[in-house]
Amino acid sequence: MRKNSKRQPDRGHKGSHGRSNKHSSGARARALIKEETELETLLSGVKEPFVLILDSLQDPHNLGACIRTANGAGVDAVIMPRDRAVAVTDTAIKISCGGASETPLFRVTNLARTLDLLKDLGIRVAGTSDHQGTENLYEADISGPIAIMMGSEEKGMRRLSQDKCDLLLTIPMAGSVPCLNVSVSTGVCLYEVVRRRSLK
Repeated sequence: MRKNSKRQPDRGHKGSHGRSNKHSSGARARALIKEETELETLLSGVKEPFVLILDSLQDPHNLGACIRTANGAGVDAVIMPRDRAVAVTDTAIKISCGGASETPLFRVTNLARTLDLLKDLGIRVAGTSDHQGTENLYEADISGPIAIMMGSEEKGMRRLSQDKCDLLLTIPMAGSVPCLNVSVSTGVCLYEVVRRRSLK
């Protein structure tokens, strides 16, 4: 989901995502990323997989906040594309408050292919969209093995990613703002899954 305001950029060199970021991805960050080939084995060993997919986030602060929330919600894996997305920088690691070192993180070469893998494992993919979501988060069936996919701050999910979704969720907005910051939306969606599971 898209955010409403832009954070002031850090002073320093620009990373591959084009946004100034004084903390570049180093050995510490690389050590946290799991091998892509480990994803299927990991999820196959979980009774009811719970996955967060971050499609092309650009802001390391948002990435770190999403990873922190994922860890708090008990997510089994966080998946993000290698290209056209912010790396797991030192800033993201710091913002995650330990979540990055305790939650399996995967940067995949082909996100569409990974979404197909999740489906083969019996995991439904629930995308989020401010304007094209067809199901209210609080009314949709998000039970069972589920992957929640969030789009980038400015553009949302890529078209190919959206086409792979089993359902498109929207968060009802009661006020005048059109949408929430992506990290806030992530928290709302993940903890709705947690809430539903706690009622079982």
